[in-house]
Amino acid sequence: MNCLHNRLLGRLFAVVIRISLSAASAFLALSVNTPAQAGEFALAISPARFELALKPGERSRQIIEITNASSDPANLALRTADWSLEANTSVLFQDDLQPQSCRPWVALERRELKVSAGRPYRMRFEIQVPESAPPGECRFAIMLEGQELLNPLSNGPPIPFAARMGVIVYVAVGNAEPALSLVGARVSKVNGIETPVLEVHNSGLAHGRLQGFLKGVDASQTALELSPSNQPILPGQTSSIPLSAVRETENDTAVAVKFPIRISGQLEWGQNKNQSIDQLFSAPAP
Repeated sequence: MNCLHNRLLGRLFAVVIRISLSAASAFLALSVNTPAQAGEFALAISPARFELALKPGERSRQIIEITNASSDPANLALRTADWSLEANTSVLFQDDLQPQSCRPWVALERRELKVSAGRPYRMRFEIQVPESAPPGECRFAIMLEGQELLNPLSNGPPIPFAARMGVIVYVAVGNAEPALSLVGARVSKVNGIETPVLEVHNSGLAHGRLQGFLKGVDASQTALELSPSNQPILPGQTSSIPLSAVRETENDTAVAVKFPIRISGQLEWGQNKNQSIDQLFSAPAP
């Protein structure tokens, strides 16, 4: 019983929910049902990402809408955090103030709030860009954390756990913008499937995202349409951007590419910004 309790304790303490950078909205639902207690923690947050452009000295007020789908009120603690993008595209949130952080520019409406069941709460925050701010990109997250006490074992003590959500905020200051360029291409396994991948470098001052469609005919003579991942490419970084493929006649079902394949076309990454692609992806070595 002690071993089972320790394993369960470790799992509950390790619960950390992170919002995808590409999500338009977010939903979090955690539930525990035991003979002793049934509990549920369920929130919907919109939007999950802000992409703003401000001038030095400019102020912006924004709203996050929080909806509680549980039958019980949700008590939340709010704070800002810095974050970094890991090689596997997951987000690492950092509570400590990082060098050159812009979190001091941010003011939250409150640090704690209670969201009633079925009644959306509109939480406000404000960004004040200093007059002296140089061109660049301010990035931070607004963290919402729910503290709960669960009693998963009828004869065990209550166990605290924290469900954390991060709303990502980008602020392009002044004339900051991305500058993307293709620096490589390869075939790599993505989720266990051999996939064409573009290596893209950002030499600009703000993050960028590739969008658009490419075309190709693979080794099975199947006409394919390929689109890049929507993941952000941060300033100064080189990112691996996988291309997902669908048949031109069935553009809602992803398919595996049969190599070799030549892929061509044009991708966009900003207003009047584009990148031409004409690349052969060879079959991976056995």
